[in-house]
Amino acid sequence: MIVYLDQNKWIELARAINGVDNSDEAELLRRNMPAAIRAGCIFPLSAIHIIEFSRIKKDQRRSRLGQVMWNFSRGITTSPLHAIIFRELEVAFSNAGYEVSSKPFEYLGRGIPYAFGEVLEGTISKMYPDEIDRAMLCGFADIPPIQGGTKTYRENFVSHLSSLHERKQDLDKSKWSNWLYAISMVDILDPLHKVMTENRIPSGDFETWGPERLSGFLDSMPTRAVDIHLHRQVLKNPEYRPKLSDLEDWAGLSPAACYADVVICEKHFADLLKRDGFKTKARIETSLCSFVQEVGQP
Repeated sequence: MIVYLDQNKWIELARAINGVDNSDEAELLRRNMPAAIRAGCIFPLSAIHIIEFSRIKKDQRRSRLGQVMWNFSRGITTSPLHAIIFRELEVAFSNAGYEVSSKPFEYLGRGIPYAFGEVLEGTISKMYPDEIDRAMLCGFADIPPIQGGTKTYRENFVSHLSSLHERKQDLDKSKWSNWLYAISMVDILDPLHKVMTENRIPSGDFETWGPERLSGFLDSMPTRAVDIHLHRQVLKNPEYRPKLSDLEDWAGLSPAACYADVVICEKHFADLLKRDGFKTKARIETSLCSFVQEVGQP
């Protein structure tokens, strides 16, 4: 069972494991997490987890959190979003009747490089991949865990979401749905062109598709369907106030909702995913304690 944790849930788990939180729920986590692992639960890390982790300023705090993330993920990571989208495009074109030569795809892999779509280079990296990953999360000797990050992408995404309500005033309401599909399409133009080029799909064919066929094509791609649903919820709620953390929520939790078995996240995002009866492959939960208590019991 693939269980994707929101970064705040990893922090909650680390506080329990490290004894910072001694509540009853923390005690249940300490007792039941090993049992959940034995029961077959896989808690993978994504590139988004690593990015959020690297923004923590204090070295010791990163090291303590990283140790928990390493121990419970066991080095298992998820495919990067661009690889997921590439695969979804291949499947969508194949289902649309085109001959497509699909590349091998696995949602789960091993190592931080896999999460970022990178290939290990160099003898040392290939000989000791786990040791290097562990050092990146936990530190090594006097070297602290990885640190870095910028707010630019987060701020740009906040601006994008904030602008939706302003821009919708320029469109008739009957055109809002097509607009949302166009936004989602623009977001994947690079991999779209690459898939079409590699499989010799004439661009002229695609350009002749009407709105109904285009929307059906995007709806057949799980991550695009979630993206359009989330944009629609923002558009329907004039009181929605974007936050810097929205980028990580959308980029990390959305793919997980399509490919994991369980996603455990904060209530506000769980509610957003479930609105209007929207269905995801993953079961959406908000309590890590309740989940591990359920699966960790004999």
